[in-house]
Amino acid sequence: MGARGPQPKPNVLKLVTGNPGKRPLNLADGVNPEVAVPDIPKHLTAEARKEWKRISVELEALGLISRIDRAALSLYCQAWGHLVILEQSLNARMAAVAESCAAQGMAPDMASAFYFVTAKGYQAQTVTVQMINTLRQQVHTYLKAFGMDPSSRSRVTPSNGGQLGLPGIDAAPGWGQFSQS
Repeated sequence: MGARGPQPKPNVLKLVTGNPGKRPLNLADGVNPEVAVPDIPKHLTAEARKEWKRISVELEALGLISRIDRAALSLYCQAWGHLVILEQSLNARMAAVAESCAAQGMAPDMASAFYFVTAKGYQAQTVTVQMINTLRQQVHTYLKAFGMDPSSRSRVTPSNGGQLGLPGIDAAPGWGQFSQS
């Protein structure tokens, strides 16, 4: 289930614009990990590695990636890599259908690249098309998580690599710090 409604305002922004709820604000809330590109996992396919190299540069420039995002980014890139492979397979099947129809002097029937007729005479989607649809949904989910689609872009906040603060306001003692004892 996705997030509903508008994303909550950060506490620092509430402090600047006014705190209508009058509740105490924790200015050290949120996690702001260091902006850094994690290492590429060895198990990624060639297409997934290409996507990792392409998108990690963009995410780093926007401050939307850290080392803790390795698993999420690898899931996205691997789903993308598999999607590319399946799309190429479907394109090859469509080319074969077109070639076969042309050899028989018929107009190309591209629907046969996407569907097959069952033993009872019904049309059903090929497994490739089903897998493409599933991977498209997965890729879109990962895109939203990293703010890489237009509607989710406004819901992500880049990391500043540290805790937020305002000039003239000191953080409460102990907030966002670990004791050395």
